[in-house]
Amino acid sequence: MITPTNETLEDSLANLAGLHADDFRGVFKVQEAWARLIQSDPAVLEHLYARYLAILRQWLAQGYSATDRVEAYKFVLAFSSSRYLSMRRTEAWQLLREAHAEHIELIRQALVRPDELISARHTRTNTGHWGDIVESMLEMYCWHLPYGEQDAVVAEAAQLVPALYRTFPMQQGFMLPGLLMQHPHAVREAAGLLRFYALDRGNLQEGPMPSIALDLLGHYADKRDPAHVQAGAILAGALDDSAQWPDAVAGAFVERIILYPLGIETYTVEQAAAKLRASIENQRRILAEDRYEASMGISAQSARERDEQYLKDYEAELALIEGDFAQWNTRRRRKAVQRVAVSSLTRKALKAAAAKLPVGHRPTVQGLLDEAADYAARPKRFPMPKAADNRFKDFGLKLLVIEELMYRQKVLEPCFDIHEFAQEYEKREISVEADGYAIIPEAERYFRNLAVPDNLLAQVERLHQSSGLDGGPSFLDHLFPFWDPGVGDEPISVTVKAADDLALLPNLKRISGLENSRPGPKLLKALAARGIELLDEEGAE
Repeated sequence: MITPTNETLEDSLANLAGLHADDFRGVFKVQEAWARLIQSDPAVLEHLYARYLAILRQWLAQGYSATDRVEAYKFVLAFSSSRYLSMRRTEAWQLLREAHAEHIELIRQALVRPDELISARHTRTNTGHWGDIVESMLEMYCWHLPYGEQDAVVAEAAQLVPALYRTFPMQQGFMLPGLLMQHPHAVREAAGLLRFYALDRGNLQEGPMPSIALDLLGHYADKRDPAHVQAGAILAGALDDSAQWPDAVAGAFVERIILYPLGIETYTVEQAAAKLRASIENQRRILAEDRYEASMGISAQSARERDEQYLKDYEAELALIEGDFAQWNTRRRRKAVQRVAVSSLTRKALKAAAAKLPVGHRPTVQGLLDEAADYAARPKRFPMPKAADNRFKDFGLKLLVIEELMYRQKVLEPCFDIHEFAQEYEKREISVEADGYAIIPEAERYFRNLAVPDNLLAQVERLHQSSGLDGGPSFLDHLFPFWDPGVGDEPISVTVKAADDLALLPNLKRISGLENSRPGPKLLKALAARGIELLDEEGAE
């Protein structure tokens, strides 16, 4: 490979031409070269776009020889990614937007070409056929769009996604199911594709079906994802006439679109073990290659340790399958029931499916709903306290008391954990990953209402308010999980109302770090009257 200090765009293209189409790591290095070149000279991005459009024009107008087809194929797939764009997605999107009218027409032309084989060697998620090119052209409306932005041209591109899957049904790129949901009639089109693969293709494991099923009902389906939000309507639309379907088709729909994303599809011991052995073999191969490099904010060592843990997890699961298959199934079922119990969107979708399914298949879905209802009704470790249980007027001071008693002395029990709480809570779906960038309202209500007995309040002799220099208080890991003073997040202030709460803490002798709340004269006077010593945060032990 050309060294970064001497490389040119021509060098990188020559390197790409010399790679096999399944050399993922080699392509990644070419993309890294493009990123460096664009950083040095933004005009390189314009040259890449010009080359991309020229290749498509040539291919659609006159075609390429077999050798040139493979070279063009590798370039289009590498270019359609975002790995080389880094902070340049805005510029990339502007170039795509300027070319959009022509580009969308090129996609329409590409959709009517035969699905010819281009490269027998290809990555696992591709097919090596012409459909990969069309898929890549559409994926650019996802990969090149700046994060968090919306644009009307995306909806226009989304309207071609159903045609892609109907013309090239083996395509399985994971970005296009998301683009499909930008279609002006997304529910209708998604339901139509489920019916297409169920009835016309007779294969609900083909193409995008696994990804769409996971988006609808998977354990990690995001409550903000349009597919998950509209899952009930999509399933109802797909199953509208399912009473007339062949029984085997309805059964396959339940297995692949409902049970699979919840992790409880039906397996024999041999099938489950074979799947895990394949994962173990693949993981061992990855570790044996030992080609780890720092990337995406993770060190090479951390990446290897992550893969080693994956291997251990796979091996432990295989041992359970082979040693106690019933227990393995019980564990899977329990996890699925918990998911249904805490996700109102999942319950809504399952109810919609149960109402439309043929009578003989409804009990499978209704059974899940019934078990989830029983799970939600069980005694909880973290039931929501009643507001009447709270005696504190100041929330900031109460949090310092909770920090001292629950997380330092460990006498206020149970020790609140937001992840366990989210698994129990059924009034809405709490996603720590999505909700944790602000105070989680239900966690706030839990802490506000929590009763603290007098005998424990009497054990509070000192309190500490952290600015985050020491890592921050433990309660914030559960109240505001991604609290970050480095980006301006401040401690939750102790206000003047705390003056009335001091009587609840008869043995309080000192508070450190209270300067982080910038206390006013009234609170300072009340503290002094009780002889409570104030220490700067840095002076605390």
